[in-house]
Amino acid sequence: MRTLAVRIALPLLLLATGAHWHHHGLDSFPRWLGNLFRMAGTDESTAARLVVGVMTGLAVSFALLGARGRFGTAISRATAVAYAFGSVASIASIVASPPTQPGGLAPLALPALGLAVALAVYSLLNRAPSSESRPATLGGAWRGIVLLAALVVSFAVAARLDFAPRSQHSAAAPDAISLDYVQWQGRSMPDTGLSRLLPMLTPMTLEGRSIVILYSPECSHCREVFEQYLAHPIADTKVIAIEIPANPGSTPLSGDALGEMPCEGCERMRLPAGNTYLIKPPTVLVVVAGRIVCATDSDFKACLENLPPVPKNASTEVSP
Repeated sequence: MRTLAVRIALPLLLLATGAHWHHHGLDSFPRWLGNLFRMAGTDESTAARLVVGVMTGLAVSFALLGARGRFGTAISRATAVAYAFGSVASIASIVASPPTQPGGLAPLALPALGLAVALAVYSLLNRAPSSESRPATLGGAWRGIVLLAALVVSFAVAARLDFAPRSQHSAAAPDAISLDYVQWQGRSMPDTGLSRLLPMLTPMTLEGRSIVILYSPECSHCREVFEQYLAHPIADTKVIAIEIPANPGSTPLSGDALGEMPCEGCERMRLPAGNTYLIKPPTVLVVVAGRIVCATDSDFKACLENLPPVPKNASTEVSP
C-alpha cells in the first residue's frame, strides 16, 4: 500500500491539481498562495507556473522512484504535509471570503478531496514497512539524476503554460466590475482586465515608461494629484488619464463637476459607461516596458517622485 500510495495516488493528486488550475485559470489558483508570491514580488501567473512545475516534477519522480530510502520517504512525507496544509488554507480562505460566483460548496470539493488523499498518504508513510514486494529501483546517485531531470523538464513545460487571469467581475451585480490594483503589481496590462475594457491601452504602454491614472471628474483629490504631479509633461514618460464614468442611475449634484483635469499633453481615455466600477480614484499605475512596476491609490509620492529608469533600447512616445 505504501508503494501504491506514493507511486500512484500522490502523483495523480499533484497532476490533477495542476491540470485543474490550468484549465480554470487563476480563479482556481489559491488566492492565499498568490498573495505570498506577490509579497516576494512575483505575479500570480508566474507563481502558478512555478508551483505547477514543482508539483509536476515531484509527481514524475514519485511515479518513477517511489519513496525508497530515507530521502525518498522524507520528500514524500513533506509533499503530503505541504499539500494538506495548502488544502486547509484554501478551505479556510474559501469559507471566510464572500462568494464571488455561484456554485455553493463546489469550490470546496478539490481542496477537501486533496486534504483527504494527502492525509491518507501521510498515514500510510508513517506505518511500519510492510512485507509487500517492492520493484527494484535505481541507485542513490541515479535517483538524484532522475529527480533533477524531472524537475528541469517540468519547469520547461510549466513555463509555457498560459493561465487565464482572475475574473474581474463582481457577483454583487452583473454590471459591477472590480478593478483591484493590489493584484496588478508586477503584471502586464492584459492581466489587469483593463485591456478588455480599453484594448488600445496595451499597445500604448508596451514600450518605454508610462503613467496611467484612473480618476473621477467629481474627485477633488484626483485634481490635487494631477496638479501636483501630472499637470506638465514628464520627460521620457507618456501620461494616460482614464476617466471613470459615473455609476448607472446616479445623479450628479450641481457643483460636483470640477472640469477637465490639468494634464498638459496627456492621452485621455474613458472607461465604457453603463458599468459600476469598483475602484478608488485616483489610482495610479507606473508601467515600464509593458509591466506594472508600481500601483497605488494612496502613496502617490512613492510611485511618482522616484520613477524607475526607462529601459535601454526602448523607444518611448513622449507627450508633446
